[in-house]
Amino acid sequence: MANADKPKPMGNDGTVYKCPMCRAILPHINVPTFPFCSDKCRLLDLGNWLDGKYTSSRPIDPTDHLEDMPRTDDPGLGR
Repeated sequence: MANADKPKPMGNDGTVYKCPMCRAILPHINVPTFPFCSDKCRLLDLGNWLDGKYTSSRPIDPTDHLEDMPRTDDPGLGR
């Protein structure tokens, strides 16, 4: 029961950070390889991207974020 007394490492908001590859709990977000626990996991993830194991759900449409772009008649543009 010694581990029950040890607090889980977490962010300021209570979030526990886990490596997306091996699911190891990270001690803090200041790990040099964040969000991965190590260079090995970081390179494994990169390899998955390069091998085409990750894909987007659909092709990118240039108008996807059109509503987020500032309009030319927007008074908040500083003109």
